[in-house]
Amino acid sequence: MTKDGRPSRINDIRLFIGDRSVSSSYLKGQEEAVAYARRIAWLLNGEEFSLGAYPALYVLFTQSLQPGVIRVTDEGGDWWQRYVHVGVTTDFPNITDAFDVATRGIVDSLLAVRPDQVDIIRHADAIVRQHGNDLRFLLKRRELSKLIVEISVNIAAWPTRSHLFMAHIDKATNVYFEADPIPMMFYSEGFDLVGGLRLQDAKNLKEVPSLPPMSKKVNIRR
Repeated sequence: MTKDGRPSRINDIRLFIGDRSVSSSYLKGQEEAVAYARRIAWLLNGEEFSLGAYPALYVLFTQSLQPGVIRVTDEGGDWWQRYVHVGVTTDFPNITDAFDVATRGIVDSLLAVRPDQVDIIRHADAIVRQHGNDLRFLLKRRELSKLIVEISVNIAAWPTRSHLFMAHIDKATNVYFEADPIPMMFYSEGFDLVGGLRLQDAKNLKEVPSLPPMSKKVNIRR
């Protein structure tokens, strides 16, 4: 919950595997699914999507439930964590369709918590699946007299590095220019960099013929 009493926007989705919320380990070896979770969380954040008082969704894949069964629980966790248990087979994640099982579990978990938001969740899922690593997340947008400055990041699957992007949009012609991307150690590093960037930091601006797929402005509480 925000200081003024409004529900918190979703900030993060994390994936776990085990039997109990408080003792389970992170889901390992499924980096594309982890990246998908981060992307859909940030895309939904830009849409002001909320889980209520919980800014983080923790999805626990467990063999203690029948495969495909979804159970929202208040077990374990701190005030900012909403846990959802997702039933999987005994051989998960060592299966060929582990990515599909994991991402379907994420979407089903979101739907279980917010069944009234089915359209926005389904739309976000489609956008993330379509654009993947190319999807940008808008951190800052500044309008000047002759141009608009946009700063965004992508979210890459580990070990690929995520990048920060600076773009200038000519207001007279609507032409989109983009500078050389800045590599980051971690995708959330963009919030640390964005405050210190200046117009002249946009190096080697080049015209981009088509606009990149972009979220609405992301507002992450850190």
